[in-house]
Amino acid sequence: MKEYILKCNQYNIVVYESGLGNIPLVLLHGGGLDSAMLSWREVMNSMPEQYVVYAIDLLGYGKSDRPEGMKGQLFYQKHISAVESVVDQLHLDKFVLSGLSMGGSISIGYTLKNPDKVTALIPVDSWGLVSKMPMHSLYYWYVNTSLLKTSYRLFAKYRWMVKWSIKYSLIGYRSKISEALIDELFTLCQIPNPEQSMQDYQRSSLTKYGTIPAYAERLKELQMPVLFINGEKDSLVTVKLAERATQSVKNGKLHIMKGCKHWPQKERPEEYVKVVDAFVAGLYAKSEFATK
Repeated sequence: MKEYILKCNQYNIVVYESGLGNIPLVLLHGGGLDSAMLSWREVMNSMPEQYVVYAIDLLGYGKSDRPEGMKGQLFYQKHISAVESVVDQLHLDKFVLSGLSMGGSISIGYTLKNPDKVTALIPVDSWGLVSKMPMHSLYYWYVNTSLLKTSYRLFAKYRWMVKWSIKYSLIGYRSKISEALIDELFTLCQIPNPEQSMQDYQRSSLTKYGTIPAYAERLKELQMPVLFINGEKDSLVTVKLAERATQSVKNGKLHIMKGCKHWPQKERPEEYVKVVDAFVAGLYAKSEFATK
C-alpha cells in the first residue's frame, strides 16, 4: 500500500494506492469519523490484480488537512474541486468512481460535472438520494445545536456507546462488529474536535425542509453505466430510494447487500469486490477505456 500527499490549493490531501493493474478505481469515504483506510482498507486489499485503486482522505478527514470554513453553500463544490485536483495530479484520464454516503454524493456531483472522466459510477448507500431525514424537523434542530458535539464527547467517554452506534446504524450482523473495529472508532473519538467534520457536513446538507444536494432529478443526466449498491437494512438511504435512483438512470443497475445497513462494503468487503469486479470487468471487456 502506497501513501502520499498531494497539494490541492493550499491544503494537503492524503491518497492511498494499491495494485498495479490498468483499471483505475477511485474510492471516496463517508462522513462522521470516516477516512479512506477506515472504510476501504479491506476492499483495497482484496481487489483483483487488474485494478489500481486510489482511496482519498477527503478534506477534514483522516490524515488530510482540516480547513476551517468548509460548511455552507460551497461545501460540495470544495470537495468536488479537491477530487478534481487529485485526479488531475494522478493523471487519470478515465476511471471508475465509487463513493460511500457523503462520498457517494460527492462522486455523483463530480460525475455530473465531469461525465467524460468517469467510465462507471458506483454510489454506495449514497447521500444525495435522500429528500428528507427521518423526523426531519427534529434532526435539523439537533445538528444546528451543540448536541452533536455533546454526542461525540459521550462517544469519547463511553466505549459501549460506540458499539451501540455501529450496531444501530452501520452494520447489520453483530458478528461483523469486531472488538478491533470498536477500538478503532473509539480511538478516533479522542482526537480534538472529532465532531467538526461531521457538523460541517450535516449543517451543509440540511435545510429546514429538505436536503442538499438533491440529485434525484439529475440522475437522468448520467449516461455512463451506474451501479447502485445499498444495504438492505439501511434506514437512511433505503432500498426504495436506491430502486428509484436506479430506474432514473439509463444504464443503471442495483445490488442489494442482504442484512447490511449503512456500511455494506465494510461489513462484507468480499461481496463488494465480487459485485464491482463483475460489473466493471464486463464493461472493460466490451470497450477500450483510457487508463492511467
